Amino acid sequence: MEVFLAKLPPINEDQLKKELKPHLEALDIAEYYCSKARGKDYAWVTFIDASDGSKFLQRHGESLPSDGGSAFFRTSLRRLLIANSLVVAKKSSRQLDEKFLSYLKLEQKRKAEKAKRADRKSQPLTDSSSFTVSSVACGKNIFVQKDSQLSFVSQTSTSTLCSAKITRRALIVSSDTDGSRIDIPYNIIQDFIVARQCQKITLVLTEAPRFYESFKTQTYDRNSEPMEKRGWVRETHFHKLPGHTRCVSQCLVYQFQVVDRDFEQLVRRWKTQNYVSITRYDLLAEPSTGIPGDYYSSWMKVFETELLDPRRHRGLPFPFLFQVQGLVWNNYLHPSDAHRMLEGMAEAIRLCRAKGADLPLSVESMKKLRQRIPYPCPGVEPEQLDISELLDIVLDKETIPDVSKGGTPQSECYRTSLPSHQAWVMRAIVTPTRILLDGPDPESKNQILRKYSHHAEYFLRCSFCDEDGQDLAFNPNVSNDRIYDRYKEVMRAGIQVADRRYMFLGFSHSSLRAHSVWFMAPFMDDKLGLQSYSSVIRGLGDFDAIRVPAKCAARIGQAFSETPFSVPVSSLGIGSRSIPDVKSKDGSRVFSDGVGTISAEAMELFWDYLPAQLKSTAPTCFQIRWAGAKGMLALDSSLKGKVFCIRDESMRKFISSDVAEMGICDTSSRPLRLWLNRPMIKILEDMGTNPEWFLELQKKELENLRAVTVDIAKTSVFLRQQSIAAPMGFPSFLKHLSGIDIDYRDDDFMRAVVENAVLRELRLLKHKARIPVSKGVTLFGIMDETGFLKENEVYITFDKSQEKISRPPREGRVLVTRSPALHPGDIQLVDLARPPKGSPLRDLKNCIVFSQQGDRDLPSKLSGGDLDGDIYNVIWDPEAKPKRTFGPANYPRVTAPTLSRPVTSRDIIDFFINFMKTDILGLIATRHLTMADHNAEGTMSSECLSLAELHSTAVDSSKTGIPVDNRSLPKAPKYRPDFLSPATPLKVYDIGQVEINEDDDDDDDDDGMGVVKHRYYESKKILGRLYRSVDEKKIWAEDVKRHDKAEGGDIWEGLLSIPKTFVWKNNLDVDYKRQTDKAWEIRNMYESSVSDLMYQFSENPRKPISEVEVFCGFILDRHGKQTRRQRDLSSKLREEIDRTMSWIVKMMQDPEGEEGEDSVTRQKDVLELCWACLVVGCAEDNEGMKSEYTVGGLKSFKILAGGCMFKQLELFLSMIPQDGKEPATGDLVGVRGGSGGKKVTLPLR
Repeated sequence: MEVFLAKLPPINEDQLKKELKPHLEALDIAEYYCSKARGKDYAWVTFIDASDGSKFLQRHGESLPSDGGSAFFRTSLRRLLIANSLVVAKKSSRQLDEKFLSYLKLEQKRKAEKAKRADRKSQPLTDSSSFTVSSVACGKNIFVQKDSQLSFVSQTSTSTLCSAKITRRALIVSSDTDGSRIDIPYNIIQDFIVARQCQKITLVLTEAPRFYESFKTQTYDRNSEPMEKRGWVRETHFHKLPGHTRCVSQCLVYQFQVVDRDFEQLVRRWKTQNYVSITRYDLLAEPSTGIPGDYYSSWMKVFETELLDPRRHRGLPFPFLFQVQGLVWNNYLHPSDAHRMLEGMAEAIRLCRAKGADLPLSVESMKKLRQRIPYPCPGVEPEQLDISELLDIVLDKETIPDVSKGGTPQSECYRTSLPSHQAWVMRAIVTPTRILLDGPDPESKNQILRKYSHHAEYFLRCSFCDEDGQDLAFNPNVSNDRIYDRYKEVMRAGIQVADRRYMFLGFSHSSLRAHSVWFMAPFMDDKLGLQSYSSVIRGLGDFDAIRVPAKCAARIGQAFSETPFSVPVSSLGIGSRSIPDVKSKDGSRVFSDGVGTISAEAMELFWDYLPAQLKSTAPTCFQIRWAGAKGMLALDSSLKGKVFCIRDESMRKFISSDVAEMGICDTSSRPLRLWLNRPMIKILEDMGTNPEWFLELQKKELENLRAVTVDIAKTSVFLRQQSIAAPMGFPSFLKHLSGIDIDYRDDDFMRAVVENAVLRELRLLKHKARIPVSKGVTLFGIMDETGFLKENEVYITFDKSQEKISRPPREGRVLVTRSPALHPGDIQLVDLARPPKGSPLRDLKNCIVFSQQGDRDLPSKLSGGDLDGDIYNVIWDPEAKPKRTFGPANYPRVTAPTLSRPVTSRDIIDFFINFMKTDILGLIATRHLTMADHNAEGTMSSECLSLAELHSTAVDSSKTGIPVDNRSLPKAPKYRPDFLSPATPLKVYDIGQVEINEDDDDDDDDDGMGVVKHRYYESKKILGRLYRSVDEKKIWAEDVKRHDKAEGGDIWEGLLSIPKTFVWKNNLDVDYKRQTDKAWEIRNMYESSVSDLMYQFSENPRKPISEVEVFCGFILDRHGKQTRRQRDLSSKLREEIDRTMSWIVKMMQDPEGEEGEDSVTRQKDVLELCWACLVVGCAEDNEGMKSEYTVGGLKSFKILAGGCMFKQLELFLSMIPQDGKEPATGDLVGVRGGSGGKKVTLPLR
């Protein structure tokens, strides 16, 4: 029920709530909602329970006097007193919003659940506290030499009264004079130091806080009445701190003087709230330190001057200068210590070169040093930060031998060689306050890195992001203009690293979306020619005729697309031809947009330049970059000779003479599983697809996930489908363990790996509606060159051996779409056709072939797709058949504004910055989902159709430069569907174990910036039903986490007995001790690589991701769902950990043997090494030979060793006769092991 209040006194909504509270409490009414328009004398009170509304009106509703007479002449009596004024209270005549009522009921349910959790834990629900600060200081913690006491040295401070507030997620300190503020999220606080005597709190941070300035502006409410609104500007520093800009980037220790009388009680409240861990410690402070206030800034000048002068480098290779500068800029070393480090490194290198010896340090050892430098906090010993000790780590404890991962070293600075398709790349990260330097790290080559392969260190990959590595958050009440101005300044001025200045060069389309660019420093190439921005761009092709900055940037960006593989087409004698595009009769539509052809003979030559795994799949389609052309090459078996055909109009984007090599971005090596997503599901619902089809698919997937941690066979299948640790055979290893009665769940690390994988899929299933479709597939799209397919016909072909993808029918109706699909016509129903035997189409693999007939090409009907590398989804499940279809979108072509002169780098920089400012693709997609659920017409509503067109414009803005103004978006409804609710954050423990944080509350305290808290209602449509069908907390507790660890010894004790028993039983001369030293070398190499990846793929260089995340090959977001950056990082992480595992497995199973060894003798050596690796992996220490490069004790090496050992035992068993019989090929071998002599069975093929 809704009650209308009128004749209110001039109070605001908060004051009205305060006045109503005692009246409602007296009636025992707890659930209600109050809404009042600004400046009006009326309001509404909504009661979830209609009886509460009736009770309220019975007590306070207006009534007529009982003295008789005509009702017309009587005045009603007011019985509700608000702020000393009697007001009218009566039942509202307006229709109650059902979504609003649904929101109130959902809130009531959530509050009840929250109260139950609070009761169980006996914790108060109110968690905020405030206090007063009289001064703020920013500086560094250092050890004073005379007594080695940890001291805070201020670099800037201000004595100004500030109000501080502890909220659920951050400490907010606001100036009392102008409202400027510092926001310090708890997750960036490394140490919260409390000094009781002087009442100071000192925060050691892992990244810079967020700084804001406040301003007031005049605006108007819905009734066009003037009102004052407060806004915010994101800043690069805190204006109250004089000279803060000079030290904000490297000084990450902030000290606050608290003036509250009962400081001790305040500290106790903080500890009770348990947001941060508190350390009690009295830091030595100025002037007792004897250190001048300009100590840091003066040494920074000395350090930078030294770096700028090549004569003072004393022959230090540039990668070392880059890394030492990074140690200072990234807040690892004080510039005075970095100065001493440069001197020590230079002297050590000079002595080695005088002796003709190799360099005493490497890029790898410098990265290890960075991982071992602690924060200057209480509990850290001075020796841990002493520069002489740190130099000893780098120079004297270099334990990584020269190793190869399939390539040759880039220079003398690197101990690890890379495959030919990778290069060492240096990286910079530009945030609102800092520039961080990271790397060098391996990355796939692009055309530029391949062309200048001997000068990769002159190129710098630069990312622009917030302090936490994410994109700048969009908030209509916060202006980020000053941050974007800073980004533009960096792009125009460049980044000075030692004596090189890196200037802007370009970016690919994908890096534009990721807000990442390439910089370069001038250099002399192999032919002694000077290479700079202009010469490098000129070497790519002629871009003068392209007068649109966005389009010019996109064309130049083709050279920056990752092309992991390249084919020397010229030296192989592979010819090229130009062929015309296939168009509609009126010429308005291009059916062959982006796809050319390749002959079988040329294709087979291409295979030779692919890695073995891809070559074995014999792909017939290639996504390429060549001589200004981009797109796909598809096999045309009717072509003779060594030739490929390019369509000049649709594929060649600019003229280039660089024709020697063809870069390959991707191949059609395998089909991809089809996964539904929320936009696709919503359109299918509007098309009339039976909702039960979605629910049944989801139910099957839920059942599979529930069974993963219960049934080892399903665990193995699940891990294989997820490709987790595939190079070492992790899924098979778990089955082997089960076969000998060892439960992997009794090992914390292996259990965490499986749980992480299940949780990832569970969260995607609930929050993204990512549901697999077995009767569907995802494939590259190409065109039918033969003309066999008729209009609205397609042919699909793919490798049928892939698990979880059913065989399609030979003919029938299928659904075809492409993501992202927002327009209802982005999903089309077409006919499946099969070409006759002998047709060239039958020679294709893993692709969908579209017809070249009709008035309009089908790909363009599917979210504006083309054939230059787009992938398409095909569904042939008859249960998904829709009742209706919609016509495709047909948006007018947008003409981009052109310049009257050639495009310059400055124009491209301006476009890049403006793109970051206006990149609201995510906002449009979310608004579309909201409106589609809110409106009865769904995706056919006018708002959704408008949003679909705006989304198309936003997608094209990367090439047109025409952004979408967020003010043009249809106004968002007051309430969101519940399936858009944020995911619950996660708690992550030491080795990567995770828990769902039930105590987290998304009702965070008001941050004072006017951010509207989203209100959610229970959606009755299919996405809401799917969302509520997944109770992730229940599944996590009852299905995933239900295993209790068995009592008794470590599972590895039993596993270690297996090879010993096997050797004894077969009377083999195998002794692991002969290979122990080699095993420690391999372990050190593996753990060195893993620890590198833990830091390389973290968004904060000082906060590594967990070993479990590296092992799994994906990053879990602690806040609930993966960000776009984390998804991009995860795909690269998977590639790197797979490469590392393959390399280590090869070292264990394919060691170099002596010439002339027979196969049995060789396999004995391999068995010895695998056994030794298992023993070493299980050891914490071995006579001092422990692993040097670990991050808190790594756990996964023994798993790799165990997997290799089982494979070797299988292989060895197949080679030796069993009691005079033929070698075993599939017997079960009983062995005895374990302290109890328990008989276990080793399962062999």
